[in-house]
Amino acid sequence: MRLFAVEVRRLLARRMLVAVVGAGLATVVLVAIGVFFSSRPLSAADLEQAQRSYEAALEEWELNGEEMIADCEEAEAAEREATGTDVDYGCDQMTAPQEEWFVPQAQDFASAAPGVLATTALLLAFLAVLLGVTATAAELTTGAMGTWLTFVPRRTAVLASKLAAAGTVALVVVTVLVLLLVGGVWIAHAANDATGTATAAGWREIGGIALRLVLLGGVAGVLGAALGVLLRHTAAALGVLAGWALVVESLVSGLWPDLQPWLLRTNVLAWVQDGTTYWTQECTVGAQGTVCEGVEHAVSLGQGGLWLLVVSALLVALTGAVFRVRDVT
Repeated sequence: MRLFAVEVRRLLARRMLVAVVGAGLATVVLVAIGVFFSSRPLSAADLEQAQRSYEAALEEWELNGEEMIADCEEAEAAEREATGTDVDYGCDQMTAPQEEWFVPQAQDFASAAPGVLATTALLLAFLAVLLGVTATAAELTTGAMGTWLTFVPRRTAVLASKLAAAGTVALVVVTVLVLLLVGGVWIAHAANDATGTATAAGWREIGGIALRLVLLGGVAGVLGAALGVLLRHTAAALGVLAGWALVVESLVSGLWPDLQPWLLRTNVLAWVQDGTTYWTQECTVGAQGTVCEGVEHAVSLGQGGLWLLVVSALLVALTGAVFRVRDVT
């Protein structure tokens, strides 16, 4: 505990902490400004134009709606006969225009907050990783780690204290940023008189996402510190992260969509959002050639949490094994 307290004090004294907090605060402000503009009601002129468009579409439907449905069913039947397949043009779903199709309703606070928190999850996690990376990589680069081990020649205890301190500080920082983010989203909606009425279920959803986001921030701080120890340089760690994001998360997911449930982004979103989905293309060859359709797949909260836990445990174990035998002078 004494080593942990020392490491926490050293982290709090680092200027990088100020930079990370500043970047987080800037993110909160920008997101709140974006939410403010997205939650603004339509102007009188836009509302009047939308109403005219709705009335024109409704008049067109009343005059020609039955004919449009009949034409759709006729085309559907002709296509079925020509191809011998069960074609569905969705004719039975054709209905009269609804006013909400033309007059969009801005989301209230309870509807918007979960999406906003989930959208910022990866950025907040990256800030936590950056905080952890710089804390340990700087000590290895400058040789301070070797000096520290002459005073405390217990590598496992030293490493554990540094990882725990990085995770704790990152967790506190992310907690503050999440609270400010929720408050900023509420203020943005309140400024437009669009807070609505949040139900108990709505608050539980917001609280659950916020809690999982805070825990993710703590884990990200630990992983960042572990990467700093493994790669020894902040630039090297950031280069690995950038390469992973560009090559694996973007390129691999595009070339091999079936690998999406094993990607970092997918599992982070599944953890934060209480589950997520991804799409793949399934193609069949028939008389009309190759026909492809999108298929939706689900990734559960449990799978996302387990994936993050296993990856974190493996990285920390690898870091411990390397640190015990590495020359840090």
